[in-house]
Amino acid sequence: MVEGRKSVNELFHSDWDITKIIATNPELLDNPHSDLLDIVSESDYKKVSQFDTPAGILAVTGIPKPLDLSLKKGLNLFLDGISDPGNLGTIIRVADWYGLDQIFLSPDCVDFYNSKCISGTMGSFLRVIPIIKDLEKLTPEANEVFGSLLNGESLYNSSIDNSKKSLLVIGSESHGIREENLQHITRKITIPRIGKAESLNAGIATAIIIDRLINA
Repeated sequence: MVEGRKSVNELFHSDWDITKIIATNPELLDNPHSDLLDIVSESDYKKVSQFDTPAGILAVTGIPKPLDLSLKKGLNLFLDGISDPGNLGTIIRVADWYGLDQIFLSPDCVDFYNSKCISGTMGSFLRVIPIIKDLEKLTPEANEVFGSLLNGESLYNSSIDNSKKSLLVIGSESHGIREENLQHITRKITIPRIGKAESLNAGIATAIIIDRLINA
């Protein structure tokens, strides 16, 4: 299920297979005369909504067939054990903003199609392809593997070569990059801390690092 006005309306501009749309008000849909649309009461809508504060519109759609893609030239992103759907939604949106149209996820990451994750992407889930893969299967393709760690060198000494394949590894919110994956990191980087905060969440850290590596 895809819930929220923006995300549902963006589905019409994609190749996703929409089977049904449920809304409390036809004005929530850009195409209110769609034969897929059912208008229901707010009480009935709340029975199917995934959220405590329902958006008033949702779509039921098929999930695209999983793809097994390789690293591209330039920056690639790997997520190691991201468990919070809100963080994953933010990261997908960040990836879309910076033109990354695919992201690699470890098998234990939260489901890309989790309703909270989909909602948090604000439609970016339609433009970013998820590829489930172990890090060790990707690193032989990479010319350089960056790892976001607290004990790395300053991010601001780093950049990427767009003619080569670079991979950025972001670890989980609570544990960081898992121990067995550290051996694959060729360059440990960190966002220099000025204040006293213990850490940044994965979504914010990903945005800062991607911005620097792409625009350095």
